[in-house]
Amino acid sequence: MSEKEITVYKGRYCEKRTDFVWGDFIDHSVCDNLLSFWHEQNFLQVSPGQSYFAGDIQVDKEVKDSMDMHIPHQVAVPHVQDYTNALQEVLNKYCETFPFCETSRFQIIEPLSMQCYPKGGGFKIWHSERANALPGNAHRHLVFMTYLNDVPDGGTEWYHQDLYVPAQKGYTVIWPADWTHHHRGRVSHTKEKQIITGWFSFL
Repeated sequence: MSEKEITVYKGRYCEKRTDFVWGDFIDHSVCDNLLSFWHEQNFLQVSPGQSYFAGDIQVDKEVKDSMDMHIPHQVAVPHVQDYTNALQEVLNKYCETFPFCETSRFQIIEPLSMQCYPKGGGFKIWHSERANALPGNAHRHLVFMTYLNDVPDGGTEWYHQDLYVPAQKGYTVIWPADWTHHHRGRVSHTKEKQIITGWFSFL
């Protein structure tokens, strides 16, 4: 039996894994504060979720049934800043697990997106997060998503990885934005689901 090859990149050992979907929990208080911000803020619009499908950006509840609020990542709201700080800690651990993901610089550029899916709602079709050449989209590198509440029957599925992650409050998952990671939300008919999501994009 040949010895297992060990590769070190930027001083870190590289694991030989093939799913590249990894996550960790953030504190529940961060989730609670974001949900309070969702209900109490009065300066950001909450509107039906849009999706890019068949060459067009549209609202189609058969594709994506949600209410969305887009938050500029620079917004000076402590609850949002607490979240991005917690997210950075998860990202650091992701990069320790997959050091090659840091071959180029990246950061959050696009707004964060808080989304509320009603019972029976969800992002129902297989999709990836870098599927076209629209401004911003083509530069997406990694996706992040945090579940803000527990929904036992309403997590996320990844097609090629044959992977399901349940929606557990505080669980923050990161994965590549490309076509290799087509995913969809598992529809819950018993409970609404609330998440915050976004992208790390190449500079």
